[in-house]
Amino acid sequence: MPDGHFLPAFEMNAVEKMIKQKIETAYTDRSVIQGRCAHITSPQPIHIAQGRTQCQARSLCQRGCPFGGYFSSNASTLPWAEKTGNLTLKANKIVHSILYDEQSQKAKGVLVIDRETKQSEEYYARIIFVNASALNTNLILLNSKSKRFPNGLGNDSGLLGKFVAFHNYMGSLGGSVEGFEDKYYYGRRPTQPIIPNFRNVKKQEMDFLRGYASFFSAYRAAGVPTEGRQVGGNYKDNMLKLGGWHVGMMMQGETIPNESNHVRLSDELDQYGLPKLITSIGYSENDYKSMEDFLAQGAEMLERAGVKNIYINRSNQNPGLDIHEMGGVRMGRDPKTSLLNAYNQLHHCKNVFVTDGACMTSTGTQNPSLTYMALTARAANHAISEMKKGNL
Repeated sequence: MPDGHFLPAFEMNAVEKMIKQKIETAYTDRSVIQGRCAHITSPQPIHIAQGRTQCQARSLCQRGCPFGGYFSSNASTLPWAEKTGNLTLKANKIVHSILYDEQSQKAKGVLVIDRETKQSEEYYARIIFVNASALNTNLILLNSKSKRFPNGLGNDSGLLGKFVAFHNYMGSLGGSVEGFEDKYYYGRRPTQPIIPNFRNVKKQEMDFLRGYASFFSAYRAAGVPTEGRQVGGNYKDNMLKLGGWHVGMMMQGETIPNESNHVRLSDELDQYGLPKLITSIGYSENDYKSMEDFLAQGAEMLERAGVKNIYINRSNQNPGLDIHEMGGVRMGRDPKTSLLNAYNQLHHCKNVFVTDGACMTSTGTQNPSLTYMALTARAANHAISEMKKGNL
């Protein structure tokens, strides 16, 4: 999702293997694959050289991994950059805005606020990459105002902050599985099986645009104390009394970017003197249609796999309570309808590159981080080439 060169996948448990077999037998257009995110399952020489080790299957990746078993800039790319001797890392600096030089018609640096002293400082550079995460990148560019760009850096089109999109997670479902009492699993696996999108893949066939990926996992509930508060040996013995098997499934749906979904600056400032960011983002009819199809198809797939007591859930949760925000500084060939060119340069300020989620024009149904990294690598190579030619 998409295909690539991968380390070995975590093994599916017995119930997941059964569900995979039954779904792939029942449907010709659906595959069940084990999710691969960014976990080291078999350390390679480059991982060892970085001081990283194998994933411990703790599933606490969001807290940061002290083993480096899960990819992060802290574990991998920043230490790697430090080894070049060309990295200077400035801590406790909050980027306020990008400084624009009216004479050279280029950006010349950044204005930052020290988090501790709240004093402003300026740093200068020939090239600037903005990767503050999608919404903060929008904030910085919107706040980077000058005589040339009164509405934000590079914002001649007036589209900066618009066409923000995200993934749709409103639908989920699950149920119980009979049998398999002699089967269990070990560790807290950080990945789960995926059914890649099967809607509107080769042609428009549904009454909604695009599609969704389906994630699921099977698990056994641990025993719980039956009377009062327990500690010690009895408590641990009860925890080993396992319940039956259950399955949970969720969607990751593509939302269609539209101009009304946007972010803008507030007149209210935070404690560092930066304007707060107003988000005006909502679901569309397309998102609800996609969710209903997922719930219907998910229930059908689980039923065909033998899952019982199937339930469905429509969370209707607000956008922003999920992950994978994208857009606002969209790529495109036409400066009238986009902010960035094919190499992620601002059309109207060529020495500023944006390669995080803000650059995206569509969300897809996949996890997007590897795409950001690929775009960044391509943009960095282009920047180096243009510097050598004297164009930057």
